[in-house]
Amino acid sequence: MDITHQPSQIRPVARHVAPAAVFEWLRLGWRDLRKAPGDSLFYGAAFVLMGYLLTLYFSLAPEFVITLSTLFLLAGPFLAIGLYDIARQLEYYRGSRIDLAKSMTAWRHNLPSFTLYAALLAVLVFGWFRVSLLMFALFYETAVPTFDALLADLFNPANLSFLVAYFGTGFLFAALVFALSAVSIPMMLDREVDAITAMIASLQAVYRNLLTMLVWAGMIVLLTAIGFATYFIGLMITVPLIGLATWHAYRALIAYER
Repeated sequence: MDITHQPSQIRPVARHVAPAAVFEWLRLGWRDLRKAPGDSLFYGAAFVLMGYLLTLYFSLAPEFVITLSTLFLLAGPFLAIGLYDIARQLEYYRGSRIDLAKSMTAWRHNLPSFTLYAALLAVLVFGWFRVSLLMFALFYETAVPTFDALLADLFNPANLSFLVAYFGTGFLFAALVFALSAVSIPMMLDREVDAITAMIASLQAVYRNLLTMLVWAGMIVLLTAIGFATYFIGLMITVPLIGLATWHAYRALIAYER
């Protein structure tokens, strides 16, 4: 029997959960990864490849180093739709079977909502790109620094104002996108709600669980950093773990009322 994608005739409501729930989500994500290792690692390998491609681009456009790193974190929830669907299949099929091909096209069941979400994300990312360029133009009046020079500048106390402005703005963009996407994509996959309803519910979930979501965001950054620190090889494990755990975060944070 196929999984039915339920229409949105009920209203999503954000639950309150304790910060310790984050570790339960990770435990369940690890359990799912062990149940479907091949399917999960397929997506992990795709992120490893993306990491290497970003590294290549970094060497050609150093002014976008932090921007593209942020993009990696921001676009991750959207690119991990297949992992959410694997976790969903494991829940609905009770681990009896996984359809990898189905997970790769799971977005088709709610295409208008995913399209609108992708468009809004693209606007935010483009805005961050423009702000990034503007900051480099203000602080580097002569020419954009090379990649090695940029790394050296990051540890130069004389550039403190640039670092505060650049990372501060990046944090605001990242926080906004995280709040909008924390549970919205799994919700659109599961219930076929529209993108605006899903993003509002995601904002409400973050607002009701500020400390919990701060811990969750910290774990995502930590696991992603581990993947980066291992020359992206670690992403093969950490990205599927985050993606599968995100499904369980959605299930814990969102209830539905008629």
